Amino acid sequence: MEIKINGKKYAASEGETVLDVCRRENIPVPTLCQHGKLKREAVCRLCLVEIGGKLVTSCTTKVSNGLEIITESEKIKKAREINLELLWSDHAGKCISCKKNRQCEFQKLAEEYKIENFHFVPRRVEITSDEELNLVRDNWARVVVDEENPVIARTTEYCVECRRCINICPVKSYGFNHRGGASVVGTAYNEPLDCIFCGACVKHCPTAALTDQGDLENIVKDLDNMNILAVAVIDPAVLESIGNEFPGVDSKEKLASLLRELGFEKVFDSGWGYEKYVEALEQEIHPRRWLFQKNKNNKHQLIISSFCPSAELYIRKYFPELSGHIAKTLRPEELMAAAVKNEYARQEKIDSGNIRTVLISACTARKKLKSSTLDCIITVRELGRLVRLKKYNPKNIKEVQADKFLNGYDEKYEKMTRFGNLSEILKSDLAIQKANGVLEIKKVLEDIQKRELECDFLEVMVCPEGCGNGGGQSMKISNF
Repeated sequence: MEIKINGKKYAASEGETVLDVCRRENIPVPTLCQHGKLKREAVCRLCLVEIGGKLVTSCTTKVSNGLEIITESEKIKKAREINLELLWSDHAGKCISCKKNRQCEFQKLAEEYKIENFHFVPRRVEITSDEELNLVRDNWARVVVDEENPVIARTTEYCVECRRCINICPVKSYGFNHRGGASVVGTAYNEPLDCIFCGACVKHCPTAALTDQGDLENIVKDLDNMNILAVAVIDPAVLESIGNEFPGVDSKEKLASLLRELGFEKVFDSGWGYEKYVEALEQEIHPRRWLFQKNKNNKHQLIISSFCPSAELYIRKYFPELSGHIAKTLRPEELMAAAVKNEYARQEKIDSGNIRTVLISACTARKKLKSSTLDCIITVRELGRLVRLKKYNPKNIKEVQADKFLNGYDEKYEKMTRFGNLSEILKSDLAIQKANGVLEIKKVLEDIQKRELECDFLEVMVCPEGCGNGGGQSMKISNF
């Protein structure tokens, strides 16, 4: 079929929405609630277009042959500005102290539409003190702050109710509480968040309603402390999105240079830890091989990969009867951090108490691995904030090699962050199964329980295709 957008003809397919065609043809239409293949909610009302003199939401309006659409007009602009300002009225004046300052979809839209006059924010000269006090009380009575887990910080103060978190969460941890004007996005019964911490909700949140839990201020202090040896460990998967935070930082060498500029004295690849993980996993699998060969139908000898922390949390939470089959092997970053504080410290004659190991990770769930050897885990988003806290401008950055760690490693192990590669690297003749994403993991685990699937080793990852799409990655800020 054929449609017209702003007077120009475009081909369209049955079932497509107006926004789908606009996105495909690079026609700018702003939106907050719509993202990728998520359910179309039409709640932000920013994607308005004009059809037959009427304003409609482009994200839910299906195309039809001969449809004529206008995406830019004074009428559309005014409606978008009003809707944006209604959302912005709860955020005015909070950007400077916000974790997402300069990396916020909502902030970018406000700047794009020059939202400066806050008609919906009560002014002191316009209302009585009693009215103002009641407004403040009503506003704060609905704010929920949740910081009772080591991974995700949540505050409804910044929530624009776009419903992305509700639609993206693979275990349905979010929903609406209360009704009418008092409704707020939250967890069941407003209990502290207790999920698999994959981080998809944080990654897709357009504001600071969901952010990474962390202690960047303490990292800044350690970086400035001459008595502390600050060690950065790079997860190779972070290179997938580091350019969204720092355009031009597109290689491991440039990232290593950036980390050194921030104050890290040593920068190591985590590939060494990946290699040791595979070696330890092989040692764990090997003693059981005779059992597999003796009784191929004995599911009690199954070993499940421990590489993905979110997958382990999912199994322990929803399939506790299979949790005993999760590999006991420490994860790569844990092995690496322990080696930094022990073998490396002894080799370099450094007091381990004066070493701080910081993992730069594409995974949010790995924050739960913080320990006496792994001092801190930060996401790509947090690395961006760390750069802003240090007021460093990463332009024209040079390339430098990362430091060699102990006896080095084979670079093939860096590919383990991609789903399926662990199974290929393992030197095993056992029956191996793989499951990617919560739905697929659930199906495989149910089949194993019902003895409809036989396997000796199961590789599982929650994030689609692996850590390259991890919840700790940075999203490209774009509303169009």
